[in-house]
Amino acid sequence: MNSLILGLAAGYHYGDVRPFLQSLEECSYEGECVLFVSETTRDLERMADHAVLLVPFERTAGLEDVPYNALRYFLYLDFMRSLRCEYSHVMMTDVRDVVFQRDPFSFTWPEGINCTLEDRRMTLATCPHNSHWIRTHQGQEAMAAVGHEPISCSGTTVCDQAGAVRYLEAMTERLIPFKGGERIAGYDQGVHNVLLHTGQLGKLTLHDNGGPILTLGYTKGEPVQDAEGFVLNDNGERAHVVHQYDRKPDLFKTLRKRFA
Repeated sequence: MNSLILGLAAGYHYGDVRPFLQSLEECSYEGECVLFVSETTRDLERMADHAVLLVPFERTAGLEDVPYNALRYFLYLDFMRSLRCEYSHVMMTDVRDVVFQRDPFSFTWPEGINCTLEDRRMTLATCPHNSHWIRTHQGQEAMAAVGHEPISCSGTTVCDQAGAVRYLEAMTERLIPFKGGERIAGYDQGVHNVLLHTGQLGKLTLHDNGGPILTLGYTKGEPVQDAEGFVLNDNGERAHVVHQYDRKPDLFKTLRKRFA
């Protein structure tokens, strides 16, 4: 069965997504990739030159004020429910700060839902962003329940097809009603963390920075690279996916120059 990558490129231009699209091509990915695009997404013709399906979307009733980070789950769920084919695995991923170094599905993903952990030295309670998202949208009781846990990044999740639908249904049920507030745009990650750390997602596997996806946000310093410039995970292996590379100035400059 084929594999599927889902991403959101609302408001982006070609320069924002070229590292994502070109690196995916360079690692010989043969599955399908779908990017949802808004009226403000620019350079669609150049994006379409890559092996990607661009899907325009409009907001529906009840989701008018939901931030894009949360809106994507509703778009993905509608898309998954409309499928008339089967996929072995589905990757839901950020776009602007993600590059591929190996085919993401050359890794043997366990059945069910696969989530990624950030650097374990930071917890949900000690992170000012995650703690704010959880308290503001889900309350202090939820914060108390999961605050000691490591952060799972909602920007990269891999599931089998049934797991993807189950995950998206759980997320969308809890993302609304949207309460709004300052610095709340990333609140989907708070929902994601409460669900997985309270056992509400069913069959679940967690992967840390020694695994296929390297999440750089809270790691110290610049990441280690091999002689060919590939970024290494905590186990000294080439990560399949590098996420949040924009948090590392030297790596950001190198990748943007490479994919300019």
